[in-house]
Amino acid sequence: MQNHLCCKIHTCKPSPLALAIGSALSLMVTHAYAQTDNVQLPTLEVSAESEQTYHVEKSANVKLTQDLVDTPKTLTIVNDVLMHDQGVTNLQDALRNVAGVSTFAAGEGGGGNVTTGDTITIRGFDVNGSIYTDGIRDLSTYSRDIFNTEQIEVAKGSSGSLYGKGSAGGTVNLVTKSARTDRNFNTINLSYDQGELGRITGDFNHQLSDDSALRINLLAQSGGDYLGNGEEDYQTLAIASSYFLQISDKTDLTLNLFHMQQDNTPVMGLPFVNAAAAAQLGMPEGPISKSNWGNYYGVKGRDFEEVDATSLTAIINHEVNDAWNLRSQTRIGTNERQSITTRPALLNLGNNSAPNYDGSVNVSPFMAQFSEDKLFVTQLDAIGEVYTGSVKHDLVVGAEVYRENKKIPVIDTSGITLSATSVDLNTPDSVTATGSWQKDGYSSDTTAKGIAAYFANTATLNQYLQLSAGLRYEDFTAKGYKTSGGQQVHAKTDADLISWQAGINFKPLQNGSLYASISNSEQPNATDLVLQGNANTADAYAKLDPLESVTKEIGTKWVFFDDRLLLGAALFETTKDVYDTVDNQITTSGEQRSRGFELSATGQLSDELSLIGTYTRQNAKVTEDAPAANGNTTLGNGLTAAPDQSASLWMTYAKGPLTLGAGAEYNSGNTYWRQQRAFYETGSVTLVNAMASYEFTNQLKAQLNVSNLTDKEYVTDYSARGHFKPGDPRNIKLSLNYNF
Repeated sequence: MQNHLCCKIHTCKPSPLALAIGSALSLMVTHAYAQTDNVQLPTLEVSAESEQTYHVEKSANVKLTQDLVDTPKTLTIVNDVLMHDQGVTNLQDALRNVAGVSTFAAGEGGGGNVTTGDTITIRGFDVNGSIYTDGIRDLSTYSRDIFNTEQIEVAKGSSGSLYGKGSAGGTVNLVTKSARTDRNFNTINLSYDQGELGRITGDFNHQLSDDSALRINLLAQSGGDYLGNGEEDYQTLAIASSYFLQISDKTDLTLNLFHMQQDNTPVMGLPFVNAAAAAQLGMPEGPISKSNWGNYYGVKGRDFEEVDATSLTAIINHEVNDAWNLRSQTRIGTNERQSITTRPALLNLGNNSAPNYDGSVNVSPFMAQFSEDKLFVTQLDAIGEVYTGSVKHDLVVGAEVYRENKKIPVIDTSGITLSATSVDLNTPDSVTATGSWQKDGYSSDTTAKGIAAYFANTATLNQYLQLSAGLRYEDFTAKGYKTSGGQQVHAKTDADLISWQAGINFKPLQNGSLYASISNSEQPNATDLVLQGNANTADAYAKLDPLESVTKEIGTKWVFFDDRLLLGAALFETTKDVYDTVDNQITTSGEQRSRGFELSATGQLSDELSLIGTYTRQNAKVTEDAPAANGNTTLGNGLTAAPDQSASLWMTYAKGPLTLGAGAEYNSGNTYWRQQRAFYETGSVTLVNAMASYEFTNQLKAQLNVSNLTDKEYVTDYSARGHFKPGDPRNIKLSLNYNF
C-alpha cells in the first residue's frame, strides 16, 4: 500500500469565503518578499490593548515550545476575545470558527446518531475521545460550557506524541482560566435571547497578597427553547475556583476546583419522512414541514438530562535554573451523566418489508445515555534548553501515569407508563409519564491504566532551519466487561503504544516558515473505556493490535503587522487503520483516508479591524475494505461528518466605544453513510451572523448578537432511528457586561 500526499486543486470549486482567504494569503506572501531582509526578531509589546486581538502567539501546551508560526502543524486557537465578541457559550458553537471541524454525530451503524452531548469530528475522524482540559483527557460525553475557558486549541492530524492514545483527526484542548497576581478585576455578564435563555456569569480575581491570588468564575443559566416548543430547557449551575501561591522565588502552586451541575429537558429531534411514508402519505420526503418544527414530540416526566461533574487539579512549577523548569500536574475527577430522551419517528403499523404509515408519530422509543466516569492522572514535565555547539535544543522530557474508569448502568424503565404512545403529527397532544426508572446493575465496567514516558526536541540549527522530533512510549492496559446478548463478557487488552512525530521548518524570512511534518497516533481497544465487539467477538478484538493513523502535512505560516496577524496554508493526508473481517477473521486491515488543503488567517489587519478566517477542502473516504460474505463492500464510501468544503469568516471593526462585527459560516453538506450508500444528506448551508457593542463607560458595555441573521432553515443531523435535528432559527441576544 502506498500513500501519496497530493491534492487535485484544479478540480476544487472553493466557496467565495475560500477565495477571499486565499487572495489575502497571496497578497501577504507577496508583501513579505518585498520587505527588507531584517533578521532581528520583532519586539512584542504586551498591553491591555494587545489582549483584544484574536491572534494568540503560542499554544498553552508545554510540549509545544515554539510560537505558532514556527510550529510544523495545523493548530487553530479560538481565544476568549473572539468567543466574547461572537457571544458563544458552548464548545460546539466556538468550534464553528475552525473549518474542517464538524459538530455532527458520528454515526450509528454509519447512519447518524443524534445526541445531546458534544459530538465532534476533525477531517472526518471522530475525536470525542480526544477532548482535553489543560492537557488532560475529559472522559465524558456532555455539552461543555466555556464560562471558565480562556482559549480552545484545535490541533489537527495524528497527535499521539503530544497527548498519547487517541484520534486520527486531532485533539481539542480547553485551557481554563487561572488566578492572576498582576491585578484585581471583577466582571459580571448578563444575557438574554429569543430562546428565553437567561444567563449570568461572574469572573472575580482578587490579589490576596503579593504572592497569592484567588479567582472565581460562576455560571447560572436557564432556558434555550429556540424552536418554541414550550418544553425544551437547559439549566446549569457551575463554579470554578483557582488559587495561586508563590511558595518561593522558584516555586509556585496552583489549585483549580471545578464543579458543574446540569438539569436539562433536551429535545432529541423531530420526525422525518422516509421514502415509503412519503409515498403513502402524499408528503415530501425529508424533514417534516417547518410549520411543525415548534411541536413537542417528547414525553413530559420521562425526558431529562442531568450532569454532575467535579474535578480538582494541582499544578506545581519549579525553576531549577535559568534554563530548566519542572512542571507537575495532577487531577482527580468524576462525572456522572443521566439522560432519557424521546426518539420521535413516524409510526409504522407494519414492518420494514411491508410498511404502513398513518401519519402519526411514535413517541415510545427513547435513548438512554447513562455513564459514571472517574479519573486520576499525574504528569511531570521537565522543560528547558541545551546547546550543542551553536545548535539550540528546546526540550521537553516527561512522564504520565493515569487510571480511568467508566461504568454504564443498565436502566429498567418497565416502571414507566405513558399516557399515550403516539401523537398526531400536526397537532400533537401532550404525552406524560408516570412511574419511575431504576438502575439494574451495569452493562459495562471498564478500567484503563497506563504509564507513559515521552520527549520532544526542537533543534534550531540557524536562523533559517529548525528540526523537530517527538517520541512517546505508553504501556496501556484495559480490562472489564460488557453485557452482550444476555451474557457478561470479560476481556483484557494490553498494548505497547509508540507514538512519534518529525518535522522540518525552513524560515526564508524571520516572519515566515515553510514546513513539512509527519506524525502518528495509536488507538487501542477500549480507548473510550468500552470494550469492542459482542459476546462472540470481544476477546478477538481485545487481542488485536492498536489502530494506527499517520498524518503527513506540508504548509506555510506567516506573521505580519508586528506579529498581530497569522496566515497559514497546508496540504494534508491522514490514513487510519480500521477493523475489518477477512475470511471470517477480525483484523485491522481496513483503511480510511482524508486528504485536502486548508487556509487560515487570524489576528488584526489594523488597530481597528480584526478577523479570523478558515477554509478546508477535503476528500475523506474508505480506501481499503474486504468484501462481506454477500459481496458488499464500503470501499469508496465517504466518511460521516466530513463535508467536502467548509469555511468560516468573522470580522470586527472597533472605533472608540463602538464595535461592529459580522461573519458567515459555510458547509457543503454532511453525508451519513449506511448500507453501502449515502443514506442521509443534510445539504449545504451558509449562515450569517452579526454583532454590535457599545462601551458606555470603562465599566459598562452593552452587546447585541444576531445568529442566523437570514433565518435560514437547515438540518444539522439525521438519525437512522427516524428523527432529525433542525438548526436553530434566527436568534437575537442582548448582553450587558459590567466591570468593577
